[in-house]
Amino acid sequence: MRRLVFELSGEHDTLPKSEVIGCIEAYGWNYSVIGSYDQALIVDTDADVPILAHRLALTHHILELIFECKADREDIKREAENADIGLGAGETFVVRVKKVREYGDIDGAFERELGAVLWRRGYKVDLDRPDAEYRAILTEGVCIFGRLIASPDRSQYEERAPLKKPFFLPGVLMPRISRAIVNMSRIKNGYMLDPMSGTGGILVEAELISDDIHVVGCDIQKKMAYGTRWNLRHYGKNYDVVRQDSLGMAIKDDSIDAMVTDFPYGQSTPIKGVTPIMGASVEEFHKGALREMHRVLKSGHYAVIVYREPIEKLLKEAGFKVIETHEQYIHRSLTRHITLVRK
Repeated sequence: MRRLVFELSGEHDTLPKSEVIGCIEAYGWNYSVIGSYDQALIVDTDADVPILAHRLALTHHILELIFECKADREDIKREAENADIGLGAGETFVVRVKKVREYGDIDGAFERELGAVLWRRGYKVDLDRPDAEYRAILTEGVCIFGRLIASPDRSQYEERAPLKKPFFLPGVLMPRISRAIVNMSRIKNGYMLDPMSGTGGILVEAELISDDIHVVGCDIQKKMAYGTRWNLRHYGKNYDVVRQDSLGMAIKDDSIDAMVTDFPYGQSTPIKGVTPIMGASVEEFHKGALREMHRVLKSGHYAVIVYREPIEKLLKEAGFKVIETHEQYIHRSLTRHITLVRK
């Protein structure tokens, strides 16, 4: 077991932590959460770090913890004077300080002070190509100091921005959020379904995780089924796309390993056969779709449902156990509710 620090994105308060735990649980690795702070998570785990770095979208860096102390200049320097930093003879280092929001009064100039502590211990500084990078995260009154061991490639998600895809419609989930909620579904291998796939952005992110994941997209609209197939053909190879109604899918009972979908809102994306405003007919559509989703998902497996309003009551009525819900504010008229459930 290693004590890992996940330096998290500030894009959302709770989703990054949920994504980390989802990834770890997907592989059945042992773990215990040691500390949870604003934009930092400390976990004891036997997880494979390269796999985590490949999958995670809302994590900036993964560190191996060296020490944790009060976010006080003298306390931090005292710990750094005595800590085993694992640096060999002749190896070089650099120190970076990350202050989260406005916690404490330590500023970026503290990097030089902290680096000087290690320099006085006989280690050499190299700002350009160091053998080791050490990071001090200042958050909620604590300093978390660790050695950088991996950094997820977050730039790849910008390369897959919606406007850069072959098929595009406005209002879709951004790639980093799509990847995060796919990771929350605990998919490791097998079949992952999006029964209302739209442009296929969720499926693209799932398919790119591993060749062991086969994604399946369904949509009742010919245009959307075509768009899903177009985008998946551009990025992946392990996929099937079917034009069909999510209220009656030609999929066997208990055959799907994970499910993630962004429910149509009935505004820019129409819901066939129902009015574009929330009413009884829309609720009946939701109930029917959720019953179908529950039918095809394997027992004990997970689904993530995104909708513009709280939907926990309908999820429970469909037979799901609600694990957690996250809210993502988009603009004044749209707050997404991202709900993790288990069958």
